[in-house]
Amino acid sequence: RPLGSGRMGKPVDDATGAVAADPDEPATAWGARRARIRQRSNYRRLVLVTALFGTAAGSYPVTVLSASLPQIADDLGARDDTIAWVLAAPLLAFAVVTPIVGKVGDLYGHRRTYLISFALGALLAFATALAWDTTSLIVLRTVAQAAKAAAGPSAMAMILSTFPRRERTRVLGTWAAVVALSPALGVVTGGPLIEWIGWRALFVVQGTTVLIALIGALFIVPETPRRTGVRFDLPGAATLGLGVGGLLLSINRGISWGWTHPVVLVAAVVAPVGLAAFARIEARSSAPLLPPALLHHRAFTRPMVAQAVLQAGYMGAMVMAPFLLARRWGFQPTAIGLAMLPRPLSFAFFARLGSHHDPRHGARRVAVTGMLVFALAMVVAGIGAYQRWLPVFLVGAMLSGAGSGYIRPTIANAVTSAAGDDDLGVAGGSMNMLQQIGAAVGITVLTALMGDAVDGGRFLTLHLVAAGAGIGAAVLATGMVDPLPGSSRRSVSTRDPGGPAGAQP
Repeated sequence: RPLGSGRMGKPVDDATGAVAADPDEPATAWGARRARIRQRSNYRRLVLVTALFGTAAGSYPVTVLSASLPQIADDLGARDDTIAWVLAAPLLAFAVVTPIVGKVGDLYGHRRTYLISFALGALLAFATALAWDTTSLIVLRTVAQAAKAAAGPSAMAMILSTFPRRERTRVLGTWAAVVALSPALGVVTGGPLIEWIGWRALFVVQGTTVLIALIGALFIVPETPRRTGVRFDLPGAATLGLGVGGLLLSINRGISWGWTHPVVLVAAVVAPVGLAAFARIEARSSAPLLPPALLHHRAFTRPMVAQAVLQAGYMGAMVMAPFLLARRWGFQPTAIGLAMLPRPLSFAFFARLGSHHDPRHGARRVAVTGMLVFALAMVVAGIGAYQRWLPVFLVGAMLSGAGSGYIRPTIANAVTSAAGDDDLGVAGGSMNMLQQIGAAVGITVLTALMGDAVDGGRFLTLHLVAAGAGIGAAVLATGMVDPLPGSSRRSVSTRDPGGPAGAQP
């Protein structure tokens, strides 16, 4: 049986699970050492652990950093809506960069993209610890996160190209669980560290863990096949960046600066012009950044859009939570972080559960169920905030993590199955882009509406807004198409975009 049936060939045989030799491995001592590692019986597990450790290193500070925003704002003398950019601006950068670097990995190999991304990310994480004011902190963290943007789609592509298709949903469940547990570990270790030493120590720890992940990846992660004779779609990347960046900037700053502010008006004009130019370029390009067939394929776009809407409510509520806990209960960073732990822990557990339910009950049912659970969770959390009932608020937070985690492997499996193995990087990058767009919109809207509020009525209203996002996402998810068993391993761009998801070419 040949190794893979796509245009490029794959490093794993779906029938036997055997890992193929890397045809690009240099005949050197270094190459021989890597070849010996690749022949180990547990090699696939090594790849999974290494890639997941790298992903965890990148997401480690998210929860504890959000819990520390009030303290950082006081330390740097910043307003709450300004310090929120420490989280929002990197999300904007991720949204613009991830589909581009995902395509770079598809064309030139995900191993080298991953290694370069982590090398730059480690250096810039250390630099972020030296930030001297609010602006420098936002800029350095944004550039650092943009540098690590390739890690997500490249790690996913390397994992999925190593494991046979029948195991991918389970692996994606493990992926989602680790992504959730990493911020939880950050709370346990980072909260006390921030109180003892200060928030800058968080970025030193992050830079160190990213550096360790880079060293491990040098020995273990495989190279994915590269496409020869295909050029990178630079005009498409530029217009996509302008369009998405303008869209997010206009939404993000319109609420704070006013919709008639010159920067907001320029961004609002640039966004549709950039996106229209991107669509026109992609329709004519011989090697488009996002193949038009993908964008017209419901099995590819519908789950991503539904998750982006849910992500707006989820991330908006998560960033709002530390301000709520500080203002309504008077908690300090460590207590805030511990109070936020139920959310990522339940996310991790239910991500694993969702990966087992997906093949049994179907992607549509799993996705709709998780999104409705999230909507219910926001109502419960809002009641807890209104009444100052901490146990009720914590139950709501836990349920919100459960609902969001339950759908994560299902969405990822549906999107990557629809895209096909040749476009794993594009699929991962597109998912990240829409997730970050949703997150940036949610954070911007809810923190702007929150303002300096301390009364429970405002926080109840904001949680009901997040619940509305969950209901909207569930409505969108009803139009998802369940991937068929043994779905096509070729890119959807080579298939009829109107055909069923996973149809054999």
